[in-house]
Amino acid sequence: MEFLNENTIKLIMLFVAPGFISMKVWGLIHPSEKVKITNSLIEAIIFGGAYYIFVSWFTSMVCLSDIFLVPLLFVLSIICPIFLKLILGFNIIKDKTISTIPKSWDYFFSNQKVRFFVLIHLKNERIIGGLYGGDSFASSYPEKEDLYLEEVWRLNEEGIFMEKTPDTKGLLINYDEIEYIELFNEQKGESDEREKISN
Repeated sequence: MEFLNENTIKLIMLFVAPGFISMKVWGLIHPSEKVKITNSLIEAIIFGGAYYIFVSWFTSMVCLSDIFLVPLLFVLSIICPIFLKLILGFNIIKDKTISTIPKSWDYFFSNQKVRFFVLIHLKNERIIGGLYGGDSFASSYPEKEDLYLEEVWRLNEEGIFMEKTPDTKGLLINYDEIEYIELFNEQKGESDEREKISN
């Protein structure tokens, strides 16, 4: 291809690739909508251009050779989205900005550090109980919501957890089948600990 000459490749490496890397890293560490390359080209060029200006200024200030320009650009393109996520996580920032988390599903499951019990109310009026722990999984935006519970539990008629199902390997469930989910602490305890996620 004629347009892929040395100058074009150099421009892509300096102004486009760092922006795309930054956007990909952001998508890996934060629930984000998948965007086609053609729709995000201008954004990538803007990010890449900003990185280039900063790195050029930095290398001239510390008298670094131009050989360090590309490596520094790629390091910066990886560090910046991670740093941005850390900044947005501070309470003083979160209180004054719109949440960057697209759905309550992602907000809840991405912040869970403890095991908890789940009552899944299905649209056919059945109720399924299970344990969400370290080996469980909840999908993230932009993928469709689904849930894997590592343990299935037997319930009594009142929906109280009685015992773990023998030899359980867990449960996979599609969100389309769910009416709503009740979540409460591992002590199978008090109803005032319960929270709901409504469909």
